[in-house]
Amino acid sequence: MKKIITTISFSFLLALGIVNSSNAISLEGLSIGISASHGGFYAEGTEKEEIKDTGVDDTTEAGAFVANFGSIFVEYNLGPISFGVDYIPSTIETPKNTNIQGTSTNTVKGEFENLTTLYAIVPVPFLGGLYLKAGGIYVDLNSVETLETGGSYGNTDTSGYTAGLGYSFEAGSGVNIRAEVMAAEYDSVSLTNSGVNADALTQDDTDTTITLDEMMSAKATISIVKTF
Repeated sequence: MKKIITTISFSFLLALGIVNSSNAISLEGLSIGISASHGGFYAEGTEKEEIKDTGVDDTTEAGAFVANFGSIFVEYNLGPISFGVDYIPSTIETPKNTNIQGTSTNTVKGEFENLTTLYAIVPVPFLGGLYLKAGGIYVDLNSVETLETGGSYGNTDTSGYTAGLGYSFEAGSGVNIRAEVMAAEYDSVSLTNSGVNADALTQDDTDTTITLDEMMSAKATISIVKTF
């Protein structure tokens, strides 16, 4: 996933003319910035223990949590639309969930890593600094667990889309301060436990699978932007 992010980011800059074959750099129309966000995340998780017997031992729960995180971004203004890449360098962690089965204790939490957004910003005419923003999201999902019942779920990645609006305030000397709110939705993912399901009804019924659906988030963000 990290190689994909690097490739996408470089291709984005190359397409906009910031980087060319002679490695010359043009700063005209370029903006860079940092952001601080407060966000909420939600998902529904379903654990399926008996693959061949639908509904047997299936458990579905919904969960939500909030987190603070920062990001860095680069934009290029094509007038009037700007295109950008936003990257969250930190890892966003879910709360740890504990499950006790007899004498065995299982703990698990999730991590959002390398959350990257490719987006476009469109100003709203006649409304000052108001703008609309939308884009696509790519993120690694890590499962961090300690399973005394055995096995592990491993990691995966997913994608999604985001949309929202914001307002940009001119602070002078090419510096702007932005305030925005965004909502996002992510594609569903499934992870399969590498261990053997002791409750399986048959030899083939050994895989325990967790599926995450209805994954969504919302955030409020303050950004400082320098435009060249």
